[in-house]
Amino acid sequence: MHFESDLHKEVHDQVGVFLSELFDAPHHDESNGHYYVVYGSTILEVSVEPYGPEDTLVEVTAYCVQGIDPDAELAFGLLGLNQQLPIGAFSIVGHDVFYSHTLLGRSLDRKNLLGTIAAVAEVSDEYDDRIVDKYGGQTALDRIQDTGGRKKRRAKIDSGQN
Repeated sequence: MHFESDLHKEVHDQVGVFLSELFDAPHHDESNGHYYVVYGSTILEVSVEPYGPEDTLVEVTAYCVQGIDPDAELAFGLLGLNQQLPIGAFSIVGHDVFYSHTLLGRSLDRKNLLGTIAAVAEVSDEYDDRIVDKYGGQTALDRIQDTGGRKKRRAKIDSGQN
């Protein structure tokens, strides 16, 4: 992974330390530098990105719903929820719904990171089944269980199945 500055590397490494202290087995993807943790029934991605010359952003993202057919009703519904929620926001990327909140890295501490992780996981867990019931798709956890995770998908690709 390429770091834009010493601060970018410092905050990235500190996030790794915090996650190792808070979770049994955080996963670190060496290719993009992102961390992944399971909190309750929610899978969270934690990324650290540069933000201007003197700070970084630490984004905590929940994979909320996957494989959805997005439409205007869903988009307007999520925008309405975004207005009501005290932190974070829902987004739609392709056929997936995410929920995320971002912190400034320079002032990051363990307590704020854990609080953000808990809040993002709680909101995602509260709304993922509601979204699936109304708009289709699968919760991220259901999707992983159905596909068998990365190893099972790789085995299918390698054997020519899809």
